[in-house]
Amino acid sequence: MSSLTLAQSDTMSAPLTSESFTSSLCSTTTVNGDTEHNKSVPPLPELSQPKKWSLLALLSLGLFVDIWSYSAFYVLTGPISSDLSVAIEQQSWVITSYAATFCAFLLFWGRVSDLVSAKSVFSFNFMALGILNLVISFLPDKYSFFVVRVISGIAGAALIPASYRLIVAIFEPQELCKAFIVYGISSVLANTSGIVVAALLEFIANEGQMVAWRWFFRILAAVILPFAFGSLYWIPAPRPRATPLDNIWKRLDLVGSLSMLSGILLLILSLTLGASDGWRTPGVLVPFLLAFLLFPFFFIWESRIPAEHALLPPATWHIPNFGIFIAFALYIYAWWSLTYLPFIETFIHTHGDDTIVAAARMLPQGFAAGAMTIFLTVYPQFVAHPRWPITLGMIAGFAGYILFIFSEGMIGDRYWIFTFTGSIIGSAGTSLVFTATNAGIMTAVPPEMAGVAGAVLQVALQVGSAVALSIQAGLLTVEPGNNTNWVNVRASFIFVLGWGMVWLVGFLVFYRPVRKFGREEEAQRENKVVPHM
Repeated sequence: MSSLTLAQSDTMSAPLTSESFTSSLCSTTTVNGDTEHNKSVPPLPELSQPKKWSLLALLSLGLFVDIWSYSAFYVLTGPISSDLSVAIEQQSWVITSYAATFCAFLLFWGRVSDLVSAKSVFSFNFMALGILNLVISFLPDKYSFFVVRVISGIAGAALIPASYRLIVAIFEPQELCKAFIVYGISSVLANTSGIVVAALLEFIANEGQMVAWRWFFRILAAVILPFAFGSLYWIPAPRPRATPLDNIWKRLDLVGSLSMLSGILLLILSLTLGASDGWRTPGVLVPFLLAFLLFPFFFIWESRIPAEHALLPPATWHIPNFGIFIAFALYIYAWWSLTYLPFIETFIHTHGDDTIVAAARMLPQGFAAGAMTIFLTVYPQFVAHPRWPITLGMIAGFAGYILFIFSEGMIGDRYWIFTFTGSIIGSAGTSLVFTATNAGIMTAVPPEMAGVAGAVLQVALQVGSAVALSIQAGLLTVEPGNNTNWVNVRASFIFVLGWGMVWLVGFLVFYRPVRKFGREEEAQRENKVVPHM
């Protein structure tokens, strides 16, 4: 039995220890729909330890850039909207224009990374992202800005699945846990640092083509392009596969990929347009209805084609608690996303804070989430049984939003009593929910389906955030004053609070503890041959 299967079966048959839990998390070999395990990944030539960790730093830079490409815009949305005349109802598109295509293309790029060279997928899309960021920095109007941001989201989406594939090929099985932990922690650092860097750039007091937000894109391009071109030489080419891939176009599942990504994009488009144009206009209803036709079509299509060709095999949904965990993932990133923009805009425009001060007021959320992530990395047994950590974390998240509502966006003592305290309690709790949800999925799936689970989890996290931002954009227009009127902000916070409460009740009702495998079943799982994909 492979070490991967051993790690998985151990976590299913006994309480999780630190080692078994971390092992199970690290058994995810890709973030896509391929059903395979570590040994099916074409290995790279043997590398020295400094070379391996240097390559991991390069791949982590790709993750940094992806996170920066939307986290920084919680600060930059206001200046961009002012400079490009973006209406308040459309301001969520400054963020979601990137995030929508980013999450829509994750599964597609995961499949491409498995079927062709992950090195090529990473390097060429990294280069494309750098060039597109440079182009964005010179764009004169909101329409071209949104279009190129959409395209850059497609390129950015390729970096995560390609990185997962490369990490598995670069590191030995016993090194994967540490590699994935380092890769994951970099996302926490990127989320916080993106806001701070964007705020620091606001000290550039120029006009026209020299304004601060344009320099942010130029700095991104300057960071990306040298490393993107260098990655063509630094990342070694993988050895040829033992078994050549046949029917590559069928296995790419273009019909499934296009229907899923089109459905996601149309759904986000309809919600965003609904905020600005009203919910009964044809421009809102048509994409909304088309989206809900495409989603059933996707699942029907996936059930009709061979499982080895399917982007998301139907067997995925038979994983215990898989559906409830994926539904939960829709809420997790939204908890953070819907706090940044209203608070930062309120601090700047209502209270006259400098941008860097407004950004600093949001740092407790990043620090609390980072501290909880590090704690759970050291003591992963705290999320061994997902029901209770998820319940506790959600209650902490509710407490955070209740405190936010009563803060009224004020500074001074009310900031420290309500906003600061809510940020610490709520963000730490939501980080606990995220880790427990990830743990619940990765310890419930058989090892040969871990890649599918990881892919769908990432898509759900991103879609939930993008959809929530679109809904918030509508709620911020209920009363005059937009996001500087606390009545509107309170309405959006109450929406998140109510959504979370419904989700928690549903989780407690439908969640079922994963049963333990008997000796006979474990023996069968040990002897099961995982096909090479």
